[in-house]
Amino acid sequence: MSRTAKRCKRKTHPSTKYANRCQPRRSCRAKLLKPPCSRITRPRFKQGTSSHTKLPGATHCFTEHTYVGAMTQNTTQPLPAQDTSSLSMYTYGIVNRGEHPAIVEIQISPNAVDYAVDSQEVIAGGQTKALVPQRFLHYTRLVIQSVQPDQPTRLDVYFQAQRVR
Repeated sequence: MSRTAKRCKRKTHPSTKYANRCQPRRSCRAKLLKPPCSRITRPRFKQGTSSHTKLPGATHCFTEHTYVGAMTQNTTQPLPAQDTSSLSMYTYGIVNRGEHPAIVEIQISPNAVDYAVDSQEVIAGGQTKALVPQRFLHYTRLVIQSVQPDQPTRLDVYFQAQRVR
């Protein structure tokens, strides 16, 4: 009997989880397989428990832009456009610090030149609202305006976004 055949008769240790068992006419050297984390699989949930699943190599990036003290006028005033092409989730938080109501529009654009109205809200004095675009295009911006002429108000605008890589 050859040395290789004698080695194959030995039992493998239980600690070699990813080792192939010895097979006839092959070397008994352990061949490591890829660990299970190298495959993306759907998580299995047990009823009644919550679980957070992180994919291998996934990182979360948070972005925030603030526009504190933006004053409304009788005409529309656009805030700077945001490139939302690579963002997973984003929201505008608007705080009306004044006494008068303000009209706030979310506008979307494919090229940062031509904008379409996505949604529009009236924010009363002292109120806070979170606005989320309903449709997706490359660029998104907020446009603010006073509801009543000659009744400006001060808005604090927070653009917060999350990206998953």
